[in-house]
Amino acid sequence: MKKSRILALLLTGVISVSLFAGGCSLVKVNPEQDKKVEIAVIDGTPLLKENFNNYMAYYQMYFDASGMTFPTDKELTQLKKDILDDLVRVETLTAKAKKDGVTVDETGIAANATSMLESLKTTLGEEKYAAVLETYNTDAASFEAFLNKFLLDYSYANTMETNYNNTLKADPSKELNTVVGTVGKDEVKKDVYNYRLANEELLTYYQTQQALKTDDETMKTTNETIFNTIAEQKALAQYAEEKKLTTDQTNIDSYVTTQEAFINYLLPGDEALQQFLDTKFLTIAQFKEFMKQDATASAVSKAVQADLESTVKVTDGEIKKYYDENKASYDTSTVSAKHILASEQALADQVYAEAKNAKTVEEFDAIMAKYQTTEGIQEVADLGAFTKSTMVSEFSDAAFGMDVNTVSEPVKTDYGYHVIYVYDKKDGETPSLEDKKEEITETLKSEKVTEEFDKLKTKLMNKFKVKINDIVTPADAYLEELKTELNVKVYENKI
Repeated sequence: MKKSRILALLLTGVISVSLFAGGCSLVKVNPEQDKKVEIAVIDGTPLLKENFNNYMAYYQMYFDASGMTFPTDKELTQLKKDILDDLVRVETLTAKAKKDGVTVDETGIAANATSMLESLKTTLGEEKYAAVLETYNTDAASFEAFLNKFLLDYSYANTMETNYNNTLKADPSKELNTVVGTVGKDEVKKDVYNYRLANEELLTYYQTQQALKTDDETMKTTNETIFNTIAEQKALAQYAEEKKLTTDQTNIDSYVTTQEAFINYLLPGDEALQQFLDTKFLTIAQFKEFMKQDATASAVSKAVQADLESTVKVTDGEIKKYYDENKASYDTSTVSAKHILASEQALADQVYAEAKNAKTVEEFDAIMAKYQTTEGIQEVADLGAFTKSTMVSEFSDAAFGMDVNTVSEPVKTDYGYHVIYVYDKKDGETPSLEDKKEEITETLKSEKVTEEFDKLKTKLMNKFKVKINDIVTPADAYLEELKTELNVKVYENKI
C-alpha cells in the first residue's frame, strides 16, 4: 500500500520519498476543459483532473517552501502516477466510509486545513502562492476547497483502513489463509510467509540497525529468499524421509533455545514480541510453532550433512597437498613489531625518511608520538608478538624478513602504507605432517561435505518449481476489493 504522501506533508511536515531536481508545468490549451477531464470514476462519481492539479500544486508549494527541488523526467512521471493512485485510494475508501455511515471529526480537520493554508501563504508569500496556482491551472478558491475536502476524505480513508485492520486482528484467517505462491505442488499461505518475513525484518535490524526496506527491488529479493528457504526445507525433508534419516532432538532443542534468545534480545518480553507480531496478524503461539518447524528443518539439514560426511573420503595425497600449501601458517615463530600506517604513500615515505635510522624502541616511539595525530595517519600502534598467519601476507612477509631493530620501507596492504619497526623475534616450531594430519583431515572433510551438500541442495531444489504471486499488504488487498465493489475505473493516460 502506498501511504498517502499528503499525510506526511500535511500532518507531519516530513516527506519520506526521495527528492529530485527540476520543476513542471501543465499544458494549458483549454484550462476550463482541462479541469473537467475525468481521470477516474468511483461508484459512478467522476474524479476530475481539477483535483489532480490541486494536489500537484500542493506538492510544488511544499517543495518550494522547504527549499527543495521539484522532480523532473522519470521521477516526475512516477510522482504523477503516485498522486493519481493516492487520490483514487482516498476517494475509494471515502466513498465506502460514507456508504457505511462512518463519521469523523470534521470541525477539527477544518481547523487543521485553515492553519496549513495560512502557513503555506506566509512561507511562500502571496506572489509565489498565486504563481504556483497559475502554473497548475487552478485558483485560490479551488485549491483551498480541495485541501479542506482532501484532509477530510483522508481522515475517512484512514478510519476505514484502521477499522479493516482491527477486523483482521479479531479474525486474521482471511489474511493468513491467502495463498501467496506455490513450492512444487504445495501452496504457500500468508501465515508462513508472514512468519518468515518477520524473521527477515528482525535479522535485517540486527545486522544493520535499520528496518528492512520495502521498495520493489528489496522485497523481490526478500521474497525470493523466503520461498527458496521453504523450497530447500521441503526438498531436504523429502530426501531425509526417502533415506530414512533421523533427526537429533538435541539439535532441535538447541535451535529453539538459540532462536528464542535472539528474539528476546531484540524484543524483550512477550508484550514487545506480540506488538511486533500484530503487524503480521500472528500470535506468539503461532510464531513459536513455526519456530519449532524451523528447528526440525535445521535438524534435518544436519542429519543430511552427517550422512554425507559418512561417505566422504580424504586421501593421504590431499592431506599432504593441504599441509604443504598451509605449512607456513603452522609455524609458531613470532615477530614483535610496531607500525605507523599512512593512507597515502607520500606521507609514508616522509615517515620512513625520519624513521629509517631508528635502532631502538625509544627512537621509534618518538617518531610514533610525533605522527600520532597527523592527518592521513590511520594508526600508530604496538602490535605485540604475532605469528606469520596472523597478519595479511604482505605485512607478514615484510616483518618476518626483517632483522630486529630495523625499519621497513613503506609496505602496501589493503589498509594503506605501513612503516614497520621490528623489536623482537622468537623462533618457534612447525608441526609435522603427522602432527596436523587429524586436524587437516577434519578440515578437508568439512570442505567436501559443504561442497557436496550445496550440490545436493541445488539438485533437489530443481525438482521444486517455485511460483511467487503478487504479494500485497492487507490494506492493498482491501482497496482492490473496494475498487471491484464500487466499480472503480482509472484513466492514467489523462494526467
